[in-house]
Amino acid sequence: MELLFGNVQGSEGLSSEVSCGNGETQGGSRPDSPSSFGKTTKRGSERNRVLMFGRIRELALYRAAVLRDRGFEVLTPASTEEAVAAIRKGGFDIAVLTYTLSNDTVQELSELIREYCPECPLVAISSSGKIDREIRPDEMVNANDGPAALIAALRRVSRPN
Repeated sequence: MELLFGNVQGSEGLSSEVSCGNGETQGGSRPDSPSSFGKTTKRGSERNRVLMFGRIRELALYRAAVLRDRGFEVLTPASTEEAVAAIRKGGFDIAVLTYTLSNDTVQELSELIREYCPECPLVAISSSGKIDREIRPDEMVNANDGPAALIAALRRVSRPN
């Protein structure tokens, strides 16, 4: 399973204490090391580890690069199976699902996110701007509004640790 993590600017001074997304705390791993997969890093008052999944991989990687430049850590699974495994393992603070996924996949993944990480906000990127009442996203971003709208939505749903 290949999951891409990016180095976060200024990560050298981060605490080695990590939260597993379920209230438990562990110590030790750097946030950008492969061994830290499945853990969420405490960063002052913001939680900013993002799971981003969409069918068009290049678009997800582009969005991930933009978010990394803004200080987010981004996990981008390459397949639905990897997304399911990442959700079950935890280690993210915010989930982002995109309009490029089928309705069935969005429904399945949103249910898993709510089950395995009930405190994690869900952000949906939509091409239509309509809110999907079944998945109940915490924030909706219109894809045409660009990266600034996504960053603003992620900032709004970031919660203190």
